[in-house]
Formats: sequence, C-alpha cells, structure tokens
Amino acid sequence: MSASDRRVARGAPTQLATSLIPVKDWRPAGIEDLEPAAWAALRDTGNVAVVAGPGAGKTEFLAQRASYLLQTGLCPWPQHILAISFKRDAAANLGRRVAARAPEHASRFASMTFDAFTKGLVDRFALALPQDWRMSHGYDIRDAPKSEVDAFLNSVAFSAPQALDGKLGFQSGRFVSDIVGGWNLPESLPADDDIDPVSYAVREWWRARYLRPGRAEVDFVMINRLAELLVRAVPKLRRALRMTYPIVFVDEFQDTTSAQFSFLTSVFGEETAVTTVGDSKQRIMGWAGAVPEAVQRFTSTFNASTYRLAWNFRSSDALVGLQHVIASKLDPAAVRATSKATAEAGHEPAMLWTFSGEEREARYIADWIARDIAGSDRTPADFALIARQKVKDFEPLFRARLAAHGIRVRNDDARVGKLALQDLLKSETSRLFVGLLRLAHRPRGLAALWQEMSATLERVHGATDHETVQQRVSDDLSDLTTRLRAWLQAHPPSITSAADTVGKVLDLVDSAALRRYVRASAPGEEFDLVTDAFEARLETVLERADDWGVVLDEFESADAVVLLTTHRSKGLEYHTVFFLGIHGRQWWSLGNDPREGTSTFFVGLSRAAQRLVFTSDRSGRTGPISAFFAMLTEAGVAEVNQG
Repeated sequence: MSASDRRVARGAPTQLATSLIPVKDWRPAGIEDLEPAAWAALRDTGNVAVVAGPGAGKTEFLAQRASYLLQTGLCPWPQHILAISFKRDAAANLGRRVAARAPEHASRFASMTFDAFTKGLVDRFALALPQDWRMSHGYDIRDAPKSEVDAFLNSVAFSAPQALDGKLGFQSGRFVSDIVGGWNLPESLPADDDIDPVSYAVREWWRARYLRPGRAEVDFVMINRLAELLVRAVPKLRRALRMTYPIVFVDEFQDTTSAQFSFLTSVFGEETAVTTVGDSKQRIMGWAGAVPEAVQRFTSTFNASTYRLAWNFRSSDALVGLQHVIASKLDPAAVRATSKATAEAGHEPAMLWTFSGEEREARYIADWIARDIAGSDRTPADFALIARQKVKDFEPLFRARLAAHGIRVRNDDARVGKLALQDLLKSETSRLFVGLLRLAHRPRGLAALWQEMSATLERVHGATDHETVQQRVSDDLSDLTTRLRAWLQAHPPSITSAADTVGKVLDLVDSAALRRYVRASAPGEEFDLVTDAFEARLETVLERADDWGVVLDEFESADAVVLLTTHRSKGLEYHTVFFLGIHGRQWWSLGNDPREGTSTFFVGLSRAAQRLVFTSDRSGRTGPISAFFAMLTEAGVAEVNQG
C-alpha cells in the first residue's frame, strides 16, 4: 500500500491536486456578475457586515465569497470556512451551492446551523467541561413549555434568600432566551452568600434541569451556554477552532440571539475574519430572543466594514416598489432596491382579494390556480399559500378544492412524528433514503441523482478524491440499488409497511457509518428522530398509492402548491404568492410588537417574484391591522371583492 493509500485508509486529510487562481483573475462561477457592493464586500478580507434585503442573492453572495477565498488560496489548505445558518435547509442549500461553484474545495466548506455547531462541540468535548458542569448520565433535548417556566419562576421567587425578596420578577416568555441565554456560565457555581438576582435564578434553573440526578434536560440555549463555557475554559479548543476556521460566515444575522452573539464573540472574536449577512427589516425572531440592532452591534464589536447590496434578483420592479413602501415604515432611510428580474407581461403584480367566507376563498383560489396552470407553463410548485400562523386551519379546504383539479397541497408546517414536514424533507437522512429508493425504482435517467447519492455515500464511508475509493463506492451503490430494486419488486406498496421499507434500506446501508456521518455533517439532526418521522410520512403515503414511483412522488410532493407560515417561508421564493388571512384574527398579536409584526408581513410578501395576492374579508380591519391596509393603499394595491 502506498503512502497516499495509507492516508486514505486512515481518513487523514489529503490536499487536493488543484491549482489556485490569482486574485486578479478570479471571476464568479455560475452567474454573470456581481453588483459593485458585492464585489467590494467579497474582496474585503477583514470583518464584513453585508446588509442584504429580499431577493438580494445573499446565498449566492456567500457561495461566491467562499469560492473566491478557497480558489485563490486566501483560505489556504488545510484550513476551512465555517458557515452558520439558522435553518437546516438554508445551511444545506449553501453547502450545495458552494459544491457546485467550487467542487474541488467543497470538503473545506462546513455549512451548518448554530445549534448543530454548538451541539457538536458539547457532544465531542463534554468531558472537558469544568468539574461543576460535567454530565454524569448524558442529556435529553426538551424545550420547557411556558407553564413550566412560570411554575419554576414562582417557586424560585418563593424560595429565594431574603436579600433577593421582590427582585426576581422575570417574564417567563423571555426568561430562557434573554436571561438564561445572556448569562455566561462561570467555571464554578456561584455561592449563596454573594449572588445577584439573575445569577441566582439562572443557577437554580441549571440545578433543576441539568445539575440533577439522572439524565440532564437541556434546550439549545443551554447547549449554547455549555459550548461557550467549553471554549472559554479550554484554551486549546478555542485555538484549534480558530486555526481550523479562520473564516466564518453567519447568515440571517438579524435573528442572532444574545447567546449566539456571546458564543460568536467568545470563539471567533479575535484572529478570525467574520462575514455576516442580514437585514434588520426582516428581524422576525424577537420572540425567540433575537438581539435588537444585531448588525450595528456586530460592526461595533468586531470593527467590521458595512456593505449594502442594492439589487433584487427575485421580484419584478412593481413588487420591489410595493416592498419599498413597507420597508420605509421599518426604516425611513431605506433605499429602494433595483429590480434585476424581468417582469412578465399580462400580470397584475399585486392585488387584495376579499371574500365572504373561507369556503368561497379556497374554491376561488383553487379554480384560479388550476386555470393559470392550464394556460401557462407553470407548475403547482410555482404557487405558495402563506399565512401568519395556524396554516393547518387552511389545509382541509384548500386540499379538497385543489385535489378536485388533480393538484397536490404540501403543508410544510405539518407535524410528521416530532418534525415539521419541511425539516424532514430537507434532512440529510431523508434525502439519502429517498434518493436510494428512487435509484432502485428507476435505474436509468437519473444521472444527477446518482452523482449526488454517490457523493453522499463517499462521505458516509469517509472517502476522499482517491480514485480507487471512489470506484469502490460507485460499485457499492450499484450493488445496493440492484438489491433494493429486487426487494421493491417483490414488495409492492399495497402489501408493504413503512417500517419494513426503512428497515430494508438500513440493512443495505452501513447504518453505523450513516449515524456517524449524520452526527458529523449535521450535528443538530437526530438520526432516530428523522428515521421515525420518515417512517411516519411513508406510512401515510403508502395508503394512497400502488406504485413505488407514485409513493416517492407523494412523499416529497415536490410538484405541489406549498402551504406554509411566514417564518417557514423565509429565504424561499415563488412565482405567485397568496398571502392569506390579512385580518385581525390571524394577526391578533400585532399590537404587542408592531415592528416585528410589520417585519413578518414584509418577509411574507417579499417571497413573490411576479404576482402577489393578499386575501381578507370585510371584517377585522380595525386596530393595529389597519396599518397594513394603509400601506397597501399607499402602494396602490387594488382591492377586488371576489364574492
């Protein structure tokens, strides 16, 4: 065995045989060009804050910046770039984008969520925690409901030392995100004789959930605090992280929490080039502890340069104009973006439709979508039904009315097992299972999927670019799909359970290696939880199909009208968006935080590329919601009564 083969067998890092591009010769791949502000931000090798509104192409910008730094050697081998996102699908999308733009360097680009990164650190280095914070029996992840936090705060106020009497009036809704999340864990637990109200309350919270007999219970705020303590208490770990990741990206920075900002500062506050991308007008996670004015705080703390992207690649000029009306309410100094999207002829870009009832609304919209699809080259996936909350209340009527036209609806907010459907479909485990089943069912005509599955299995088995290993993985994939195909042919959906199907896939794949891969590549993804959710979803669709191809189509429902909340729509785009329920019943909490409510409204309406339809009724327009109707009137949105 040669030296290089021994390195491959050990899983040691091997430098790719790629030539670097001189900085002056580097050009973007996959797109024509970048806007001037993007070029300036891309070439800045220091700390950078990029302000990017809807449709600005922030994912593409980050992918191009990663390619630039990797391909020019400004991020030299073997160092990596760490990209942190808030949503798993956003992290996966960015990772795929970099792999497409700079495939030879993709292994040096790590894209994951904040929660995944911090959980990975705690799982790997828990034994290095200071003595007072070490776990003895592992932990379970569970968010405490508001009622439980209320009970805890009442109890701790009653049992507090006399010196703290009357000083523990914390709000339960913000206690975990702001108080627990804003407290840096000391290496030793504070004593009773010299403790302030915050330290006392948070210490008791940790004692009740974490420092107790048996298994600990934590949420991701607590995991974040443990990870921050780890890197602070173990200087070697912090140095190793900074050496491995000299460059860090943080997406959707406006939604950064106190705990996350503290962690970022503690780990990468020195010697690391940090790039943040965000837009304060799209700050919709204040309820979860997002830091007010996060971008300004970052530029001050990290001495970062600010660049503002001015182009909108998603929306037509008319829709950009509408977006600017709402944006100016959030930021009077907002500059109207320049639309780079070609407006399609024959569309009314924005309308407000009113209906007499929900049945009439669902029927009219379903008929309208069906006619539009029949008269164009659009597909159901070009349409989205977005609502502020409780989208499950819209699902039955829209599912029935669209089904009458042979059109599927996919509720991305639906719970499947313990996951939302959107999270299941975007998970690494689910993508692998579906991909293998598709290749087994249809052996030809899926070259791109074959390459994706082959690349995934290479990573599962720890392979590199070594040709011998790659060929072995390709042969293994061919054998796996052949055996799985024979099993599918002998087990039609009508007589097969989801549990048997999942079990067969796991039998054919090295499940232990798959678990290790998921733990390393998607640390926030619970393998068993995703597998259970996959099985639950598969069981549901098995009841509706008698062919494996149809089963997989139903499972993914990729060609479906999507129903989702504004929060789940973040970062997505659709040709035509129906923004449902612009009335006081959907927006009952608007008066509690008008700014965040307006930001949520802004996020939802800015998903549209060509057409945007708001729906409402004639009631529920008084109070805080009246501000939305005033904005639509100012933007020139016509109201049409549809009966």
